[in-house]
Amino acid sequence: MKRTYLLLIAVIAAALGITFYSSLSYHYEMQGEVIDLSEYDIEPYGYDMVIKNQNRNFVVNGDDPQFILSSTQGTLGTMLGGIELTFDSEWIEQNPLPIQIFYAKSGEDYTEKHSVKSALQMGEKMLRLPIPEGEYRTLRFDIDGNFGLDKIQGCTEKMKAKAYVSSSTIQTCIWYFPAIIVGFSLIFWAHSVRRSDGGFTAKAYIKNVLLGAEPSPNRAVYLDYLRIAAAVFVILAHTCSPMVDVADADWKRLVLVCGLSLGLCCNLLYVMLSGTLLLSANPKKESVCSFYIRRASKVIIPLIAYYLLLLSLNDEVGFLPPRNIGVSMKRIMTGAPDVGPHLWLIYTIVALYLATPFFRVMVQHMSDKLLFSLAAVIFVLNCLTTYLPLFGMSFGAPTFLAGWEGVFLLGYIMTRQNKLPGALQRTNGILIAAAISYVITVAVVFFDSAQMNYVYNSTPPIVLTSCGIFALFLKNKEKFRGKQNAVVRMCSKYSYSIILIHWYALFVVVQGKLHITALRFGCIGGILATVVIAFAVCLAMAVVFDNTVVIVCSVIFDKLTTRKRRMNNE
Repeated sequence: MKRTYLLLIAVIAAALGITFYSSLSYHYEMQGEVIDLSEYDIEPYGYDMVIKNQNRNFVVNGDDPQFILSSTQGTLGTMLGGIELTFDSEWIEQNPLPIQIFYAKSGEDYTEKHSVKSALQMGEKMLRLPIPEGEYRTLRFDIDGNFGLDKIQGCTEKMKAKAYVSSSTIQTCIWYFPAIIVGFSLIFWAHSVRRSDGGFTAKAYIKNVLLGAEPSPNRAVYLDYLRIAAAVFVILAHTCSPMVDVADADWKRLVLVCGLSLGLCCNLLYVMLSGTLLLSANPKKESVCSFYIRRASKVIIPLIAYYLLLLSLNDEVGFLPPRNIGVSMKRIMTGAPDVGPHLWLIYTIVALYLATPFFRVMVQHMSDKLLFSLAAVIFVLNCLTTYLPLFGMSFGAPTFLAGWEGVFLLGYIMTRQNKLPGALQRTNGILIAAAISYVITVAVVFFDSAQMNYVYNSTPPIVLTSCGIFALFLKNKEKFRGKQNAVVRMCSKYSYSIILIHWYALFVVVQGKLHITALRFGCIGGILATVVIAFAVCLAMAVVFDNTVVIVCSVIFDKLTTRKRRMNNE
C-alpha cells in the first residue's frame, strides 16, 4: 500500500511538472537582420482588406480567412528564422486573437506540420512567432477575426526564446493542478477497487488490465477473432473510402473498391456479433433492469467518454474550466458528432440493446423451423425495401426487420443453425452466395458508384457477404480454440474502444500528421500500412483512455447502481 501511495505521488508530481512546463509562455527576441515584409504582395482570402493610413484593416467575409505573403521572384529572397506581427491595438475585435502561420519552401504545400500557432492576448499589440530557419517561397497567415495590421517583419536568424510565467500560465495551473490531483487519485482508486473486487495480485491485475480475464476452456475464441476482424474492417473501410474517387489509375480504384466493399462488412459483423452473444443468454438469469445496467457500464459509459474525448480533441468543448458540458450532453443525445460520424453504428447498437431482453425471449421460444422462416422473411423484406425503388415503387408496409434489427437476429440464427444437422451444407451454400455477392458489389461500385446505395449499408449483397464472413469463422471455430495468444486477447478486449477512437487515429494522426494514405506505397502497400499503423495507434489510445477516464466513470457508475440495488433489496 505504501508503494502505491508513493507511486501516486510520483505520478502526480510528474504530471504537475509537465503541465507547468508546457504552460510557460515565451518571450522571443529577433536575431540577425530585421527585414520589413510588409512590402511583399499580400493576397487576402475570406477577408475584405482596406488600406487606411498605411495600415491594413482585415474584415472577415467568408470561411477560413487567410492572407498569403509572396513575391514575384518565386521566393521571399532571404533567410527567415522568425516573424513579428504588429497590430493596430485600437482595431482588434477579438481577444485572444488566434493566429497560425504556414511556411512553405519551393515545391512544398501548406501543412499542419509546417506551421506555428499562437494567439494575441488582450492588451498586446505585437506577437513574435519562431519558424525553422530557411528560405521560404511563401507564407500564409490564418488569423481568425477582424484586425488591423501595422507591420510584418522577419529576422534572418533563429529567434532566441526566454521562458516566463504569464497570466495564461497561472490560469492554466489554477484549473489543471487540482484536476490532475483529483484525476490521478480517482484513477488509482478505481484500479484499487477493481483489483480488490477481483482478488488479484499486482502481477495478475496488470495482466487482467491488458489482456482481460483468463479465458475459460469453453470460451468461443472464434468470436474474439471476429471482433478483431470487425475492428480491422472498419479501419479498412475508412482508409479506402476517401481515396476511391481520387485514384489516378483504374487498377488502384479497383483495389480501393475491393477494400471498401470488404471493410463495410464491419458494421454488419458487429451487429451480428451483438446478436449472437446477447440473444443466446438465458433470459431467466437476468432481469431487464440488470441487463440495462450491465450494458450501460460496458457500452454507454465508454460511448459518452469517447464522444467527449473526440469533442475535446477537436477543440469543440473545453472541460477546464468546465464549460459547454450541458451543450455536449445535448449533442450526445442527438447522435453522432461531425468529428465522429462513425458513432452512428454505436447508437444503432444501443437501440438494439434496448430491445434485446424481448428479442431474447422471442427467439428462444421459437422452433428451428420457425427460426429459419424468420431468416427468410428478413431477407425477402430486405430485398423488397432495397430494390422496389429501381422500378419506381416503394415498399408501403414499414418494417423494422428489413434493417439492422434483422441483421441483429441473423447473428443468433446463424449461430443456432450451426448446431443442427446439415449445418455444413448450409454453411457452404452461404459461402458461395457470399462470394457471388461480393463480386457483384465490387462490380456495381466500380462501374457506377452512383448505385452504391443498392449494394452497401444493410442491403442484400453486403448482408450475404457479411453472413459469409461470419459463417467462415463459425465453420472453423474449433480450429480457433486454444489459439488465443496475448496479442489476440488484448486486441479483442479493446476492440470496442478501437472502433470508438479509430476516426481520430486514422484521419488526424495517421493521415494528418504522418501523411500516410491508401494511395502511398503502390496503393496496396498504402492500404496495408495505413490499416496496420492506424490499428496500432487506436490500440495504444484505447489502452490509455480505457484505464484512466473510462475506468473511473465505470467504477463510479457500478458503485452507484450497486448501492441502489442494495437499497431496493433492503
